[in-house]
Amino acid sequence: MKSPIFIFSLPRSGSTLLQRLLMAHKSISSVSEPWILLPYIYSTKQHGVISEYSSINSYTGVSDFINNLPNSEKDYKGALRNFVLELYEKQCRKNEVYFLDKTPRYYLVINEIVELFPDAKFIFLFRNPVQVYASIINTFADNKLQYFNTQEDVIDGMELLSEGYNRHKQNAIFVNYESLTENSEVELSKIFEYLELTPDFDVLSNFSSQNTKGRFGDPTGVKEYNQISSKSIDKWKKTFNNPVRKRHLLKTINSISSETLNIQGYNKAQLLTEIKSIKVNLKGIVLDFKDLIFSYLVRRFKLNLFFAKTLKWTNKKFLN
Repeated sequence: MKSPIFIFSLPRSGSTLLQRLLMAHKSISSVSEPWILLPYIYSTKQHGVISEYSSINSYTGVSDFINNLPNSEKDYKGALRNFVLELYEKQCRKNEVYFLDKTPRYYLVINEIVELFPDAKFIFLFRNPVQVYASIINTFADNKLQYFNTQEDVIDGMELLSEGYNRHKQNAIFVNYESLTENSEVELSKIFEYLELTPDFDVLSNFSSQNTKGRFGDPTGVKEYNQISSKSIDKWKKTFNNPVRKRHLLKTINSISSETLNIQGYNKAQLLTEIKSIKVNLKGIVLDFKDLIFSYLVRRFKLNLFFAKTLKWTNKKFLN
């Protein structure tokens, strides 16, 4: 293995499609969503983790341990790098040149990953945020506006992705989901050139047979599409189809800075205008209003922690 490839994106941004396209090339290996780096990187962070063993105490212990190494953080990061690279290499069972790690929540640790793997390849995949949010609602929330566990992806994730790309763009490649689905060969040519690989456009017909060998990924697209399609681009309008949803979407997009959107190739004013033009009906309005109130209360009073601690059946839902 020459080096890893990292796809930085939000959930529901087409990362599984891109992963399967690249896996179809003989020089690239990958598996589902590894998530392998998150717990190790977060072991050196004071905040961001809840655990049975006390994450704060763990942070203190790990920090003391690292500080007592001969070269402190340099030793820890070097050992972590070698450990993960060895695991990536073991996944390259046909001596592939690259191992591709596609873990959407890596947007939280972009800088740390770039520091750990300066010679890696970094693909920043961007998708229209209204499409992303609609797909998250339909896929992970059963078409409900329970945003208490998706807000970070839609708002914070957008900001962190743009910041990460702006900081590391000299060593990365920009990929737009809409362009990937509409002009696949053009976008793949750019990616293969960046990866220094011979272009192989047979991946466009072979990607659907790629097995990501894991439980994560795109449960919708894998089943529905055996060829690249741009049909999903306007589906979001059917999701935000009543006044409550429309207003919530406007508020969400307004929460994202114009600079963040511009970096990703989107114009905030145009997005807001398009949202305002959606024709709505009153279907589901009461349930949506209830879901928004519920989500607000969960986030405002951190009820997810209370529910997860007191009711076993809520563990997965509220600590997602």
